[in-house]
Amino acid sequence: MERVRLAIVGAGAAGLMAAYAAARRLPPGSVALLEGNPKPGKKLLATGNGRCNLTNTHMGPAHYHGDVEAAGGMLAGDSVGRVLGAFSRLGVLTRTDEEGRVYPYSLQASAVLRALWQGCEEQGVSLLCGFETTAAQPHKGGFLLSSKAGGRLWAGRCVLACGGMASPRHSCGEKGYGLAQSLGHTITELRPSLTPLSCPRKDAAPLKGMRCKARAALWAAGREVWAESGEVLFGDGTVSGICIFQLSARLGGRQGEVVLDLAQDFTAQGLTAYFTSLQRERPALLARELFSGVLNLRVGQHLAKQLGFVGERPLGSLSSGELRRAAGMAKGWRLPVGPCTSWEGAQVTAGGVPLAEVDCRTMGSKKQPGLYLAGEMLDLDGDCGGYNLHWAWLTGLAAGAAAAGASIT
Repeated sequence: MERVRLAIVGAGAAGLMAAYAAARRLPPGSVALLEGNPKPGKKLLATGNGRCNLTNTHMGPAHYHGDVEAAGGMLAGDSVGRVLGAFSRLGVLTRTDEEGRVYPYSLQASAVLRALWQGCEEQGVSLLCGFETTAAQPHKGGFLLSSKAGGRLWAGRCVLACGGMASPRHSCGEKGYGLAQSLGHTITELRPSLTPLSCPRKDAAPLKGMRCKARAALWAAGREVWAESGEVLFGDGTVSGICIFQLSARLGGRQGEVVLDLAQDFTAQGLTAYFTSLQRERPALLARELFSGVLNLRVGQHLAKQLGFVGERPLGSLSSGELRRAAGMAKGWRLPVGPCTSWEGAQVTAGGVPLAEVDCRTMGSKKQPGLYLAGEMLDLDGDCGGYNLHWAWLTGLAAGAAAAGASIT
């Protein structure tokens, strides 16, 4: 049976960074990286549409959900500098866009993965792909790790960086929660986050495949919870797009409404004035074409139908009240929404191991000596824009360094 000083379960973003951080502090051959997939970093390659949004310069607790209060100290200060310092040592140059999103200069997730793995390899990390860890138990001062295929490995210390439930075609994260529970940890409710939102098919399905710019505001329990501007994509019973993903993180498991302002550059009064002018100039225009100069054509026709502007009714027949109502709908189209329950469409997992059960300075377990946890397994999830990868890098760095610096028998 192979023996190592440190085993890291999961070769995703957090696991690779933990392996690199640990191996820089230990002799070659001390660190084993265990991965159930045939290759490391499968989910990492898909991040940021293949461009890998590493972090965000607007870092702070306001962009996170879950055990935010416990994590606040980690996210404050120079956490972005620590992450970018690690990538600088790996030779990864970066660029920052106008919204603070930091990318590799090459705009290639594959370049980030290569740099991480090459950095690990240069420090003597051994990679065991196809080692789907099914059990981890305390054994003779360390941990005995067993794989589905019957492999066994003893490690003096162990980092669990197994990822989450989201995007299961890229991740085997569900097994990680079982490992954490077997070692004494609790798991809070798990749910998909950064997802599309479900919407009545009568509202969304007629517009399937359509995209439009809008201010999307989430309403729940009678108040506006959050708002984001961006592109909204309609599906068969869903609405999606980055701005909608941001709202999904704040909806949780509740029902609510998304209010779409489809004409952000107009006030309701200004839009009414435009409709009144159009009516005066083109009274014979079909009423269902009222929105054609302002909105996506199919979206505009769909709103007109909901307003009852159908058939051969001319624009000149609309009353001033109907024109005001049309402007109000363009400025505030209300769609009932609910959470999507599919893990397939989720970017991240909400819930996980409570941060109260780890030392957030080291990511060391308070339940099991010698155990560390990192990344998406923990009860913290972030907004779109690099915040979730930042958490993976940051906790990976802390867990790897602490696990390597601990006194190992």
